[in-house]
Amino acid sequence: IGGVMDMAIESLGPSRPLHLSYDIDALDPAHAPSTGTIVRGGLNFREAHYVAEAVAETGALISMDMVEVNNELGREDPTAGQRTTEMALVLIASALGSKIF
Repeated sequence: IGGVMDMAIESLGPSRPLHLSYDIDALDPAHAPSTGTIVRGGLNFREAHYVAEAVAETGALISMDMVEVNNELGREDPTAGQRTTEMALVLIASALGSKIF
């Protein structure tokens, strides 16, 4: 994922403002189960944060949206909505410069 992010950011150039539209259903459902389109084998916890952190490191992020978070889905697991929402919030924090260690 690092190489893909490097290529994407490099292709945009150093001074171009960035908008990040983060689709939570790109993550494996182990990390974000309450979404409309589940992607088994999707991004893991670290990869998901790497995307957000790479954008933050550019210093060019001017706007962001987090989409496909739907707490009405995944009700068979009572923690699904909370886990998805918490993942969305920490990814937003990563895009704003927070780091995971």
